[in-house]
Amino acid sequence: MNYLTLGYYVLVAFAFLFYYLFPKKQRWIVLLIASIAFYAIADASGLWALLWMIVSSFLLATQVRRSRWLLGSSIAVSVIPFWLHLLEQIVSKSLPGIFLPMGLSYISLQIIAYLCDCAKGRIEPDHNLFQYALFLSFFPQVVQGPIPRYGTLAPQLKEGHTLEEDNVIAGFLKILCGLYLKYLLADRAAVAANTFYQEAGVYTGIAAWIGASMYLIQLYCDFFACVLLSQGVARLFGIHLDPNFDHPFTSQSIAEVWRRWHMSLGAFFRDYLYLPLGGSRKGIVRKYINITIVFVASALWHGVSLTYLAWGLLTALYQVFGGCTRSFRDRLYEQLQIPPGLKKRLRQTFTAILFMLSSVLFRSYGFHSLLTNVSSLVQFHALPQETGLLGMSILEWILFLVFFACFVTVQHWNQSHQAEQVFLQKDWSVRYGFYVAMIILLLVFGTYGFGYDAQAFIYGAF
Repeated sequence: MNYLTLGYYVLVAFAFLFYYLFPKKQRWIVLLIASIAFYAIADASGLWALLWMIVSSFLLATQVRRSRWLLGSSIAVSVIPFWLHLLEQIVSKSLPGIFLPMGLSYISLQIIAYLCDCAKGRIEPDHNLFQYALFLSFFPQVVQGPIPRYGTLAPQLKEGHTLEEDNVIAGFLKILCGLYLKYLLADRAAVAANTFYQEAGVYTGIAAWIGASMYLIQLYCDFFACVLLSQGVARLFGIHLDPNFDHPFTSQSIAEVWRRWHMSLGAFFRDYLYLPLGGSRKGIVRKYINITIVFVASALWHGVSLTYLAWGLLTALYQVFGGCTRSFRDRLYEQLQIPPGLKKRLRQTFTAILFMLSSVLFRSYGFHSLLTNVSSLVQFHALPQETGLLGMSILEWILFLVFFACFVTVQHWNQSHQAEQVFLQKDWSVRYGFYVAMIILLLVFGTYGFGYDAQAFIYGAF
């Protein structure tokens, strides 16, 4: 079971029905039962490891204020399954008898943040094991985030929410938009991206740049889709999950990209690694060292491999170089008398190109494949006619471009308007007409209609 299966939405429907039938103070129990059912169906083998993480962090949270040593040891013990996960990647094989829970990396970060916040006195340790278990296993967001903070999510889970039409309408809107991004954009872009990366060295020059760009589009639409699905299902129960994207491709620097992309992960590393290391308070050299440490840690969180490590180091280098040359670039723009509007567009374009190049490291299968893919971007060889469309027909390219143009237009409009609020204010006939139109669009033009299966969510693998 995953967020794209019929079984998942049957589970959501039953949970929705019983949630609002239960007494208000006991409604959290329905969410806990639904979360256990989701795990039992989707990944029963990992339940014991999840139980260890829940119980150990719950018990140790009461002790972490005593000393930093207790905090560190409590974190180490509570996320033992995560250390085993890293060990499996290092030795490149599964450890016998070890079954790791779904959403392991996200749950581990939730636990670390929870224990650190308890140690700092920002929150009080939870005194109800079952309510704490719900916080760590809340089924709409456990697979791919957003990574919630206890102080933000737990009170919403414990509180029994009243059935409100606006929440249901907004929830369905987010779910349909998530399915649009997944089936009409992400999975279609995946065809071109997979063709480029699986046939390393075949596509060069412009075709290689298109293939690499299609992976970045796939990554963004895929991840954004899952976040919208998570937010939409949670909203049906009156629960608001934090946003995870804020128009990252309007960023004018790599540093700004990482304030707008996977925002909950960036906020975690900022609050629990970068700032404790000293942030920017101890001089410029220490600041750049701290940035490098953060992105190496982020690379290891994604996976133990040379390509991820290279991605982390390159991302840190971008920020170091960008910080060191900022004043020079500002003077250059001034001397060239480039208008502010054009300067903004140039910065956004350069930033997007740099971000796309870093995604080549992120996606490549290995170091040899990485070198081949990078060299493909600077070579220009003639392609056989049958390979020129990156695995997609002309019709599929036209459909992709039309759907992508619609998405970009809505995103641009949404920067100056609150699309959700505008939608909620529309007449019921407009809202339900939109639902029907979206469902028909998904059924007719979704990627499953072209004979290939829906791709698994990319960030579900981390």
